[in-house]
Amino acid sequence: MTDRITTAPADATGMSRRRFLGGVGASAAALGAGGVLGAATPASAAYYMKWGAVVSPGSATNNIDFARKVDLLRRMRPQTARISMFWGDPNRRQFSDGQLDALRGTGLTEMIIQSSEDPDPGLARRQLDLLLPYVDAHPDTLFVWEIGNEPDWHQPDNPWLARWNRLATIRDNKPAQDRGNLLWAINMPAGRWNGDGSGFTFGSSGRWFDAFVRDTGDGLGALLTGPYRPDVATVHCYSSSYLTRGADGGGERNPYKMIDYVRGWNPGISMKITEAGIDGAKSDRGYRYVNFGSSVANETSGQVDSVCFYGLPPAEREYGIWEAEANQVGTHP
Repeated sequence: MTDRITTAPADATGMSRRRFLGGVGASAAALGAGGVLGAATPASAAYYMKWGAVVSPGSATNNIDFARKVDLLRRMRPQTARISMFWGDPNRRQFSDGQLDALRGTGLTEMIIQSSEDPDPGLARRQLDLLLPYVDAHPDTLFVWEIGNEPDWHQPDNPWLARWNRLATIRDNKPAQDRGNLLWAINMPAGRWNGDGSGFTFGSSGRWFDAFVRDTGDGLGALLTGPYRPDVATVHCYSSSYLTRGADGGGERNPYKMIDYVRGWNPGISMKITEAGIDGAKSDRGYRYVNFGSSVANETSGQVDSVCFYGLPPAEREYGIWEAEANQVGTHP
């Protein structure tokens, strides 16, 4: 693939001016796609990891008291959280400044603010404008503006439009809306594939991902290496058993799949896991989460620096994190 790189550009992280987030591990820039996609070899160094959860809004029929959400997050000893700010309504914030203050009070140094599911540049600009006063008021908190969510769910047959919407959002909006404590992120595909029961028409998740990140010649460049690449690539990792490479039979069900895809294209771009989970309640699920969060930074030479588990109720019950699991996650290093 002619657009694929095997060494990171000197400024691949796009964050040399950011005091909040340094470069990835020293060995990451030297990784080639072959090394990335092979068997995991944990690095000898221990890389810092930020821990947290997805915080979703409630509804009249599926909700818990907000104070309980805050307590659940606090039990996890968090440093980060992904806030589903425009869940269900792209034109209205789902969390007030006061609620964000309560979440920050659990120990957060980072807040990942999710846009609506599939915004165009104009909609994304209006959404971020609603948040910039809060960003400006808290200069010692790192905010991550996450553009879109699982684009292969929302544009299953059109990765080219999904790519354009996201890169054009950065091109058109970042010059005026950027802040010193704000990073720009693009959420990667969920990893659908032909045969997953959804009617997805691409033969594999890799084919969709390839079309999503490749330069199409429209001036926007490649999604992960071009002039409008995000500061951060965010990915999701799911499994029915363990969040380890090769779990559930590997292949399309490999929970590391999207991590490996991104690293194959750019082994230097900063990465955050904004959803990770095991499908189905298990008495030790929280401890399995701790094992994953404790290993993924080393397995990526520090390229992954934070993980948010899905999610605080009212997440679907098979994924919801309640008190016992929150306490387990709270045993993390």
